[in-house]
Amino acid sequence: MIKSIIFDFDGTLVDTAPGLILTANKIFKKYNKDLIDSQQGFLIASNGITAFLKLRFTDEEIGNNSLFDEFFKQYTKDCCHDVNFFDGFDDLLKTLKNKGILLGIVTNKPRIFTNKIADSLKINQLFDIVLCPDDGYEPKPSSEMLTKALGEMNLMPSEALYVGDGERDIIAANRINIGSVFASFGYVNPNDLPDVWGYDYCIKNPLDLLKLIN
Repeated sequence: MIKSIIFDFDGTLVDTAPGLILTANKIFKKYNKDLIDSQQGFLIASNGITAFLKLRFTDEEIGNNSLFDEFFKQYTKDCCHDVNFFDGFDDLLKTLKNKGILLGIVTNKPRIFTNKIADSLKINQLFDIVLCPDDGYEPKPSSEMLTKALGEMNLMPSEALYVGDGERDIIAANRINIGSVFASFGYVNPNDLPDVWGYDYCIKNPLDLLKLIN
């Protein structure tokens, strides 16, 4: 019986791409680089700051300059820009909560951004646990955060599902035998090969999760 659903954050639960794209274009404009459009940003939004910087800067430029810190500081201001749930999640989370399903977030997104976005969406009260790497855990594809989440909720792996849009999410779940759910509506790059990731289930929209737990 499924007692908990744990979510990745960016590209699964929440569309955070607009804030990342806004920050990226501010940085690119400052350094006279070409701006990116929404589609370019959407495809890499799950991969974090470095992925955006690599669109316009060499590895050497990123390594030798304070570009990462500059992006991080600016994104702290922009992270809530146009942020919202993917369609269907607002009502779904409340439905799951009313069914007694424990809800969690396990994300590679730094805590400062996760908290600010969760506050802006007013969802903190819905989640029983939220874990980020800077809480002292290895980032995904390590399963360390998922193991901690299960322990905190006193659950066996067979009693939970982990929902994510990236290969790292599927790997992390499969390593400890949590049911892995691929969110195909997320930040999936055309070069990705999700059919070989080994997920247990695929959902095309959030409401498909109700079918899994029922």
